[in-house]
Amino acid sequence: MFAQIEIKEPIDKIIDDWDFLNDRVLSHFSTFRPAGHNIFGLRRRFISPSGMNDPKKGNISSFFELGPKGISEGRHELLGLRVTTAGTPHRVAHNFGYWHLNDKDELYVPIPGRSPDELGHYVVVMGLPRDRETDGFAWYCENCLTLLFDFTIETGQTGLAAFWKGEREAVNRYNADLGLRTCPECNHVNPRGYCWNKAKDTPEEAEARGHW
Repeated sequence: MFAQIEIKEPIDKIIDDWDFLNDRVLSHFSTFRPAGHNIFGLRRRFISPSGMNDPKKGNISSFFELGPKGISEGRHELLGLRVTTAGTPHRVAHNFGYWHLNDKDELYVPIPGRSPDELGHYVVVMGLPRDRETDGFAWYCENCLTLLFDFTIETGQTGLAAFWKGEREAVNRYNADLGLRTCPECNHVNPRGYCWNKAKDTPEEAEARGHW
């Protein structure tokens, strides 16, 4: 899985302490990166029993999944493995402003630092999309859960790079059309969406990130 990771030091200098969570390795997975049959993401966050805080995004403790019985809300358990099964709409408050759907399971492990003031590690693992498998971005009315808009890309065909382009296009389309954000069932006007990368926020998207 490390075959395509480039390092600055000669391999014989670091082979004895090749650590997946070492900063020299971790920086290669700061967004997402394919490795073998999976995609990995590594995040540095403050993780404690009271919640999880991202240095740039703030409190992102709550995650949500949408199922047959509606929305369920959960919080991460320290060193606890959590799985979001393929096809389940899910999102993390203040982290990305859409419901993500994909054809692979996702696994998450929050690893706290040695003290509350030390950054921990948040590990995300998901299967690498193959063939006609997809990633989707969707919005549901926050009042009645009616589907407002969805945008799907075949990441199994296009590769991971298309995910970020698709995310941006989906958010742009949704935000540009007030009709999409207005629920056809209850007329509720829903907040704008936003991308995972906070650096991409417009002022309006930054306001939406604070809302949900």
